[in-house]
Amino acid sequence: MDNTSKTYGGISLSTLKKLRSILPKLRKLPDQTLRLAQSKREKMEALLPPDFTWAELYELSTKELKILSMATMGLLEPLTKAAHEGLNLNEFIVNEAIRSMESDEDEGDYTGGHKGMFSVPDMLAVNYANMGMMQGLFYYGHYMNDLVAMAKNNNDDAFFKAVRIDQTVLACSPFSARLTRAKVFGEKNFMLRLRHAMKAKPNESLLMNQDLRFMLQLMHEVKALPNLSLTEADLLFIQELKVYSDRGTDPARSLMRFIQRWKAERPLSTT
Repeated sequence: MDNTSKTYGGISLSTLKKLRSILPKLRKLPDQTLRLAQSKREKMEALLPPDFTWAELYELSTKELKILSMATMGLLEPLTKAAHEGLNLNEFIVNEAIRSMESDEDEGDYTGGHKGMFSVPDMLAVNYANMGMMQGLFYYGHYMNDLVAMAKNNNDDAFFKAVRIDQTVLACSPFSARLTRAKVFGEKNFMLRLRHAMKAKPNESLLMNQDLRFMLQLMHEVKALPNLSLTEADLLFIQELKVYSDRGTDPARSLMRFIQRWKAERPLSTT
């Protein structure tokens, strides 16, 4: 079957393959960025204001943070222009994300994003929040901002997943409020789970299928996932993008079971 001309939500297979190729780099980016900041602490301390933080950005919806990210990257006007020209915006946004990941620009090249309204610390805060948001997707199949929203709705499992990804999330108001209640009412088990989450990283079993979770979310957002048959899912995720193993007696059906479980865990709109 010739799949080269097929598109998914307007995104070409060739673009999806380019995106797939940078996912390993995207997964490693948070640790690399933190190590770089730590190795250049004196320079970073001079650059950042005393109240520098990004935790409050996790309280934005995923959609709001994505729009803010495009603004800091200076993409709002190009996006509007692309819309006026009739280009597929899904394809445009994915290609811009790829370009950004492949770029060697650093903070010294930053020009302020949309109408020059952002500072370098603004841009860095958004970038750090974006990295946390994406880690939630890679590990748990939920953006970090969605985990925060679930935690706000009294979901302690989401609370501890978010803490495992980024301990600074405790500075978010719903997290400090939940911690306060646990302190007031002497919730020893909560405190034990918090202590463990502060020290632990996501379970090693979650390292499997990270790129598949990312691609499933993308297909969900461009509304291509409901239309994928078993054969099409096999072709896209196993044969073309290679984000799911082709081993086993029936990898296609195993993949579809994974997708069905993933769909069942969509309590929030993450588009």
